[in-house]
Amino acid sequence: MAYEPPVECPLCRETLELDRTLEDHLAGTHTQREVASYLASLHERVTPRSVSD
Repeated sequence: MAYEPPVECPLCRETLELDRTLEDHLAGTHTQREVASYLASLHERVTPRSVSD
């Protein structure tokens, strides 16, 4: 069996228990707005912008 390192929540940096999924943690611990804000900030960082902006 391959070793899988513990998962860390990108929002709160909590290390999840081995029997917990990130999806369950996000849905059960964080609000939709928190998750949406995090995803939007990631998108804004990686989306190329026009030079004229």
